[in-house]
Formats: sequence, C-alpha cells, structure tokens
Amino acid sequence: MSNYSSMKLEFLALKWAMTEKFRDYLLGQRCTVWTDNNPLSHLETAKLGATEQRWAAQLASFDFTIRYRSGRTNGNADALSRWPASETLEQCLPGTAVPPVLQRPVPPNSVLQVTQAAISAFPSHSAEELMALQQADEVLGTFLTFWRNQRRPDRTDRANLSPQVLELCRQWDRLQEMNGVLYRHTQRSDGGEDLYQLLLPACLKEEVLQQLHHGHGHQGLERTTDLVRQRCYWPLMHKDIKDWGQRCERCTLAKASVPRTKVAMGHLLASRPNEVLAIDFTLLEPSQDGTENVLVMTDVFSKFTQAVATRDQRASTVARILVQEWFYKFGVPTRLHSDQGRNFESALIRQLCDIYGTQKTRTTPYHPEGNGQCERFNRTLHDLLRTLPLEKKQNWSKYLPQVIFAYNTTIHQSTGESPHLLMFGQEPYLPIDFLLGRVPEASEGRVEDWIQEHRKRLQVAFDGAQQRLKVAAARR
Repeated sequence: MSNYSSMKLEFLALKWAMTEKFRDYLLGQRCTVWTDNNPLSHLETAKLGATEQRWAAQLASFDFTIRYRSGRTNGNADALSRWPASETLEQCLPGTAVPPVLQRPVPPNSVLQVTQAAISAFPSHSAEELMALQQADEVLGTFLTFWRNQRRPDRTDRANLSPQVLELCRQWDRLQEMNGVLYRHTQRSDGGEDLYQLLLPACLKEEVLQQLHHGHGHQGLERTTDLVRQRCYWPLMHKDIKDWGQRCERCTLAKASVPRTKVAMGHLLASRPNEVLAIDFTLLEPSQDGTENVLVMTDVFSKFTQAVATRDQRASTVARILVQEWFYKFGVPTRLHSDQGRNFESALIRQLCDIYGTQKTRTTPYHPEGNGQCERFNRTLHDLLRTLPLEKKQNWSKYLPQVIFAYNTTIHQSTGESPHLLMFGQEPYLPIDFLLGRVPEASEGRVEDWIQEHRKRLQVAFDGAQQRLKVAAARR
C-alpha cells in the first residue's frame, strides 16, 4: 500500500470500516461519511480502476452519502491520525532501552553452565492446588472425609448424603489417590490404555466445558462427552454436558435440527495408516484472503485429515499441496483415491504417482459415494466452520487449521480412537491438560522400554480400529 494515493488509502479505510468493522451497525441504516479528502467525496463520478471498482461493489449494499469538510474542521479524526510522536517516544524509550550489563561483550570461555527453562503460557494447577480445590469442593470435600479415614459411609450416614456423594461412594473401588489428588481409574474392555480421570471440582467445570466444547469446534454430545471422559469425572457428568450443549448459543444457531437423508456410502478398507489416501475438493464462501476452495486429504484407516484452502482447483495446485502438506510431512501413501475430476485424473497427477510409486484409483462416474470418507468429512467441515463467530467466519481460512486439529483429536465413531492417536501413536496434550495437571514431568527411562510399551499400545489400538471399521463397513 506504499504506492497508494491519499484518495485510494482513504477509500480503502472507508471500505474496511463499513464492510467489516461496523457492518452490523451500518447495514440497513442511512449514514453520512465525512472526509477531508476532496476527491473521495466525488466517488460516484470518479473514474475507478479495477481494485476501486471491487471496493465500490462491496459498498453497494450500504446506504451512505460522502460529504467533504476541510481538515481544520475535521479535528475528531485528525486527533487520532496525528498523535504527537515525540511524547510517545519519551514514554517508550526508557523502558525499551537495553541495560548496560547486557551490552557488555562476553568472552568465549566465560560461560560455565547453560540451562534451559520453559514457561507455559497455559493456565495450570499443581497437585497441591488440585488437592486444595477438591478439599474445598462441597461434594468432594464431604466424600474426602470418609476417604481419608478409609471408612465407607454406613446406612445412617447415607441418609444425610447428597446423590452426588452417594454416586462417588459407589465408585469407591475405582478411586485412587496420587500425590494427594483423587482420580477414578477405568480399564478399557478392548485392552486399550487405562484412564485416570480427575475428580473434577465444581469450580473447574465451566473452564473444562468451555475449552472442550467452545474451543474444540462445538462438536456434538458424544464427542464432547468423550473428550471430557478422557480427562475428568464427576457425578451426573453426562447430564451436565447435555444441558451445557443445549444452552450453547452457537450450536443452536448453526446446527439445524432438520432430519438428513442417509445415503448409502461406499467404503474403502485399509489395514494401516497411509495405506490409502482419499482426496476431494469442497467449495465454501470466499474468505477475506480470496480463497474459497478446500482440498481435503483423509487417511482412510486412521481418519486423520488435513484440509488446505486454495484459490483454484488446478492439477498443479493439487500436486503441490499433496507433496508439501502430506508426502513431506507424513510419508508417501501406497494408494491415492479420488473421484474422476479432471484435476485428479490429469497427466500431472499420474506423473506424480509414477515418481513416488503410488497407485492411483478413482470412483465410478457420477458415484461420489465411492469416495465416502471425504464426502462425509466435507459435511463435518461445513458444520464445524458454521459454528465460528461471524468475525471469524468471514476469515475462515485463518481458522481452518484450528478446526482440523479439533477434529483429529476427537474420538472417531468408526474407529473408537482419535485420528491423531492412530496416526502418531499418542494423544496430543491440549491446553485443558495443563489446567488439570495432566502433563507429566520429564523422567528418565530406556528408549527400548518405551518402544516396546508404545508398540504394544499401538497394536491394541490398530486391532480395535480394524474390527470397528469392518463393522461400520458392514452397516453401510
């Protein structure tokens, strides 16, 4: 914008203010724009270039009049655009100056020890803080009086206890105390990794549900419950999560309750990650950066998905994204599956598959359900983006990675595991895990032991996922 004229700069500011910043206030209302830029006041008769014509087209839905007034009388705007720089510098320079001790050169051999320190930006609670919060909680505090004394409540005690405390008493044999903090230990029937659920104090419920629902794509009841269940437990948990979801304004506005027709979907079976990679394009409304296409890449076995916003659907764009965003990051798939779009069936994509030794397969004509994995995710992606607030929805391409991460870290119904776990062999730590003290401290250990344990857990997850995928395929 350094080569923009003053008129073009003020025109851009006008377009931004009306179509983005104050759109909700100005749309449908008649308003007057005052400016000290005389050429801008003759916008209706001015000869505009291609860029200015696009801006004028965006302003066409507003009812406004541009009036000119001289700079001397336009003091309210000039007061903001011409703030005295000298006063600002006098206030900033002393605080930003480098202390003399840091300006001294350090001899090469004077460094005796170097330590690495890390500070988490996420709010977190130590074991001592969690123990104090549990003790101060009305329900947990009452239960802890029995737990600390290792005495289960008798019939007389039970008559005076709340239903929540009685529910905790029924979980007595599953509870374990670690570092003074009480957890609920559950074993998975399929032999998967055991869960240690923190008995959550009531004061943390709001934050947990905010992060795992609002901050995780406003996903449905089952997925939100799975995310919470992996980390926490409290009596009547399922009811509280259901009530929370029903009160969520974004879910109510974005997710219609219209019944959807179920179409028989084709299925691809895979036995390991990166064996079959399915790709497809979906079209969205234009984002602020001009992108409107999304290339979806889904690993058929793990359901791990990547989505990249693009300006076009050309074969060269598909090839570039496949190489940069999948091949270089996750490895070359054994098979690449798509519909019969010209961009996917082009000579360039065939050459790419020949170079990397990848088999190329396609669906039958006019049969999109043959690529059912991508087609189903496209609907999920639209639902997730629809729950974004308006200011974020207009720039959806910026928030696309966040939405995809939320999808990949949530348990998938077809596999019973999260796509991230099946793809990488472990779950990622989320900001909520720092809050709940679930991020372990670094500890010493043999690499061989970790590999053996990791391989065992991964095999159990793979076997369970394969069985569930076969059952899901049979249902279709």
